[in-house]
Amino acid sequence: MKPAVSIIVPVYNGEKTLERCVDSVLKQEYKDFELFLINDGSSDKTREICERYAAADDRVLVIHKENSGVSESRNMAIAQAHGKYLQFLDCDDWITPDATALFVRTATEQQCDMVISQFYRVIGEHVSQKGAIDEDGLMDRSTYANHMMQKPADFYYGVLWNKFYKRSIITEHRLRMDQSISWCEDFMFNLEYVRHTQTIYAMKVPVYYYVK
Repeated sequence: MKPAVSIIVPVYNGEKTLERCVDSVLKQEYKDFELFLINDGSSDKTREICERYAAADDRVLVIHKENSGVSESRNMAIAQAHGKYLQFLDCDDWITPDATALFVRTATEQQCDMVISQFYRVIGEHVSQKGAIDEDGLMDRSTYANHMMQKPADFYYGVLWNKFYKRSIITEHRLRMDQSISWCEDFMFNLEYVRHTQTIYAMKVPVYYYVK
């Protein structure tokens, strides 16, 4: 049986934060997922931590590779993913216990091509809620683009980790992270993805903790 969701976490020297990140995934209320941990040539204890999780839970899949950057790490996982949906995390962040459940429920009930959520920004002990679209709602691609044009540089639109993607769109249109650039590659991926969507749903609820 293929999992419904493939969760992708690239890791480089993440020994100090990786366990918090992975634990937040494995404690999800929604259980039908596979978790890719892509060790990008780490020189710390990342390899050992990844292997420990893989040995304890067969949903955890580990890829070890030479250091070549986050884009290739994500691309390798995308190529091996089985889920109907893709969800991304960074290894120094974490998600709420209901994050994947909310994404799946919204994508299923709304029959949309992408879900976007608000998030928490964490600076030391200070946590604040961030977002750009202030109301829950389904919109077409043009409406979403109009929102994005108002704040084109906003993290809310540019990053991967507050969004939920249909793997079929990524596969059909052969979408990948551009490995030739090291800045805004996630924003470029999102622009390409949105081109192939019909409807997008914005969730006002935050599900992701982003550590600045």
